[in-house]
Amino acid sequence: MTRPTDVRLTEARNPRTLGIDQADAATIVQLMSAEDRAVPDAVATQAPRIAAVVEDVARRFDDGGRLIYVGAGTSGRLGMLDASECPPTFGVDPELVRCVIAGGVDALIRSSEGAEDDAAAGAERLAELDVTAADFVLGIATSGTTPFVHGALEEAHRRGAGTGFLCCSEPPEEMRTLADHLIVPLVGPEVIAGSTRLKAGTATKLVLNTITTGAMIRGGRVYQNLMVDVRARSAKLVDRSLRIMQAVTDVDREEARDRLLASGGGVKTALAMTLLDVDRGVAERWLDACGGFLGRVVERFDAHKDVYYAAYTATPAERDVRDLLSRLSRAAQRLSEAHVEAAEIDAAGSRVPARTNGWHAAEHAAHLLEFEREAVGPRVRAWLASEGAVPVALVDWIADPHPLVDETFNNLVSALNAERARTLASIGTDPDVWSWRGQLGEESFTLYQFLRGIAQHDEAHALRIRERVHPALLHDSIDGSGERGA
Repeated sequence: MTRPTDVRLTEARNPRTLGIDQADAATIVQLMSAEDRAVPDAVATQAPRIAAVVEDVARRFDDGGRLIYVGAGTSGRLGMLDASECPPTFGVDPELVRCVIAGGVDALIRSSEGAEDDAAAGAERLAELDVTAADFVLGIATSGTTPFVHGALEEAHRRGAGTGFLCCSEPPEEMRTLADHLIVPLVGPEVIAGSTRLKAGTATKLVLNTITTGAMIRGGRVYQNLMVDVRARSAKLVDRSLRIMQAVTDVDREEARDRLLASGGGVKTALAMTLLDVDRGVAERWLDACGGFLGRVVERFDAHKDVYYAAYTATPAERDVRDLLSRLSRAAQRLSEAHVEAAEIDAAGSRVPARTNGWHAAEHAAHLLEFEREAVGPRVRAWLASEGAVPVALVDWIADPHPLVDETFNNLVSALNAERARTLASIGTDPDVWSWRGQLGEESFTLYQFLRGIAQHDEAHALRIRERVHPALLHDSIDGSGERGA
């Protein structure tokens, strides 16, 4: 009689656990523990491949792309878990790391195993997310053969996205063509044949943790070994934020609280303000100039506190200009998105406004519109009129800290969008204009440096619209040990 065979390692029978059905509890635990000890070693064999994925994902994040996991069953649930942990840990937008799971969200709590057989559904889900060449799609299929994942990777490949495939069996030949990166930790047969929620699941979680954590570190979201991009939006995160402030600086808990309030609840900004003794606006500008890396800010600006626009590179690469134009063109859209998010937060009633400036959303929009009309547009046109012959002398411009608002938020945002489009249209396509210099007071800087500052200024106002802090930051409801006070 011929016995059935399966080439997938995850489906093989483990010779070391053949008698587990007759074992007592202590023996079961010993057998499983022995098998689990092999998992980290198997993952370690893939270190160079995992590192290559980390670098690829980090680069795509810098270019505005996303990381999208695709999986079914345990693989999909682990991808969803890792994606959902990124916003609270690293303060990122929930859209940055996504997960597509066969069977949809319901499959998180109720098995939907038949959904994994639908390759077309995997492709459709990627299409719904409008995956582009900027994104990275990682297929997770520990057996290596899940049709839903294969269909999704085929669609990602067709759209030009970066692709990776994580499995615990030797991958099918087609994956060597579809996937730019292969990660194959061979953990061996499971304790219970085919139960990939065990060793294969553990290996999957280790790999996913490493990819997202590594990419976030490479993106400047960690200082030393602290999660400094965390925002104080729950009692636990308030306490963690205060402890991070005290660990890095010499301030006491109350002063740490004051600095966090002044920063709107952003730990990294509060640290930059404290370590370099600058206000929030300067701290935010310098962080933007250094790509969000607090360590670079401290190293670069500790002895040079007299730069503002000139904090940015004076000679941008073509990619820098392209990214800047994208940021500038999205100013009105960012305000609208922030307004919607702020309204949802207010409706939930779980947070209170930060004590930073007290402006309403319409006041932020009115300020940016007035600034565009009276300062940004005229300055850009002055630069262009100079034709780079001499540095253009810029007139200082001071906004009313509480601009009067006679229009609705939507009308103001629409007007801002039109004014910004007019400004950008005037620049044209001559690459030399970005290096033409201007002078404001004692500081000299290029058109590119000026407009990088404007893009950061846009984003700072959008942040302030959506900004909320947890009530625990206003009142010390947690003592220094992390326990609730009386």
